[in-house]
Amino acid sequence: MSGHAQHGSDKGAAFVGLIGGAVFIGAILYGIVIWTNGLFAEHEAEKPGAAVTAPQLPTA
Repeated sequence: MSGHAQHGSDKGAAFVGLIGGAVFIGAILYGIVIWTNGLFAEHEAEKPGAAVTAPQLPTA
């Protein structure tokens, strides 16, 4: 007797951890992208010539 009990497969738990970890990391990366885009949008808005305006047609 080796003293080890026989257990079932841990494949299901491994796949749940793999998928859950991938979703968690993806959510973190998505949050970082959204946060960074927001910071750059604020930074670009502070520039004096950053606003793009449509050309005005002359009125007669």
